Amino acid sequence: MKFRFKALQRMREPDELDSPTLLAAPRGWIALFVVLITMSAAVLWTFAGRIPITVDAPGLLTRPSGTAMIQSPYGGMVRGVLTRPADSVRPGQTVIRVQDARGRLQEITSPFGGRVVGLSVTDGQVVAPGSPVASVERTDHARDRMVAMVFVPATRAAGLGPGDSVDLSVSTAPSGAFGLLRGRISSISPYALTKEAVSGLVGGELAARPYLNGAPPRLVVVDLIPDASTRTGFAWTSQSGPPMPLSTQVSVTATINVGRQTPFDLILGR
Repeated sequence: MKFRFKALQRMREPDELDSPTLLAAPRGWIALFVVLITMSAAVLWTFAGRIPITVDAPGLLTRPSGTAMIQSPYGGMVRGVLTRPADSVRPGQTVIRVQDARGRLQEITSPFGGRVVGLSVTDGQVVAPGSPVASVERTDHARDRMVAMVFVPATRAAGLGPGDSVDLSVSTAPSGAFGLLRGRISSISPYALTKEAVSGLVGGELAARPYLNGAPPRLVVVDLIPDASTRTGFAWTSQSGPPMPLSTQVSVTATINVGRQTPFDLILGR
């Protein structure tokens, strides 16, 4: 009976056709507009935005001819180590003396000039013919510039070319404090390097291991961009770079800027 009374009372009331009806609260309209604007911006960015395409690879700072090993042409016992790391050597300079099986002293000379970066033997050690005795960073010309040798896996080197910009994170100059060293690709090896070729460039199999993970690498030589206003003499992404000069035989991580693509192309895998 109670419900029937309410229904009859409702029928006697006039229709309120001229009363406004609230379809949505103001907060709902604001939220709807925010969602529409966000979706429109996302769609626009998908087709008009640009994402940088980069390739990361390990490398080191060195000279254009790299680091080479001096090998002993004789077998016998080392009787004199005449040089040490950081020493400069000239072509034809004696670096090691070896006493052969007949008791004669044989001199091992450097076939090239440069700076000694490592020794593989000590006094009293027995060596076999062909054994490495020292590694030398070659300086074929007095004014050989400093470059970065970067070893890019062959599977990721397809889009690289001379002139591409490169940012180098130098292990002795943290990028968070000093920024990145700037450079440009000057050359790329036409073929992937063998293990022996990489070893010959960096000074032995042990030094080559960090560059031989995965696919055989291609050698990318990076010229550093000069900047006389910095202490290093090269350009950095920061204003001044580190407060000390750069040295060679320092490891770097290169970020090579290949180009840019839209997010839509990235989604389609173009």
